[in-house]
Amino acid sequence: MTLKRATLPIRRCITTLLVLSSTALSTIARAGPPLIILDPGVLEPGQIEVITAVSSSAIGEDQFYTVPLLDVSLGLISDRLQIAITYPHVHADTKDNDSNWEFDNLELGGTWRFWQNEKWQVALAPIYAFGVTRRTADQGIGTVGDVATIPLVAEYQISPGWRVNTSFGYERVESADDLWSYNVAIAHIYNERWELLAELAGARNDDSGKDVLDVRAGFDYALTPDFHLLVAVATGLREIDPTEKLDYELFFGLQFSF
Repeated sequence: MTLKRATLPIRRCITTLLVLSSTALSTIARAGPPLIILDPGVLEPGQIEVITAVSSSAIGEDQFYTVPLLDVSLGLISDRLQIAITYPHVHADTKDNDSNWEFDNLELGGTWRFWQNEKWQVALAPIYAFGVTRRTADQGIGTVGDVATIPLVAEYQISPGWRVNTSFGYERVESADDLWSYNVAIAHIYNERWELLAELAGARNDDSGKDVLDVRAGFDYALTPDFHLLVAVATGLREIDPTEKLDYELFFGLQFSF
């Protein structure tokens, strides 16, 4: 099984750190649940995948809870195309604002897998995120301006038990400086039910030299072939401001395919 294409609240690890650290640096990160990284795998034509999830994260004195996130993906008429829509509902409890519930950025995306062989899959996976209101962004939820992202994603099957995924993309940010994002993940297929996962995820602004790097680990447990439990934990490795370091993030999700 491949890391499915979706956008999950675990993106808070990179997004919030960049937004809080500088008004001139913000990003939207994506996820191949339970990780951030995108992957080139697509659903079969007509197949639907639904992911519902909750997450909790701490950044300094600020707490964020996503309850719930809903992500829906649909395979199109070709086995090379897939579309997805994601809309998270986030509770922010920050030191500078009252606690508040708001919807995060609505995101529309697609995956075009243009090359594949026995070992490799390569795809473009553009995403467009619609900006939230200024009031919502001031709560630490989402970004004000729209964000258009064009990442190139690849997967290499090392052996039946090991797989590597990479992603590198340009992010056009309406309300701040543009970014380069990068991710690398490794998966160990332990058996038919268990996949063990690890990832490095980062973003960088070349003009300012500011960047963030996070590490996360998790697993994908197949309760049935079409019903999966997704779990991940994350922490920050390199931050713009030590006071805004990602202390932790916990992610729990359920994935249904039909």
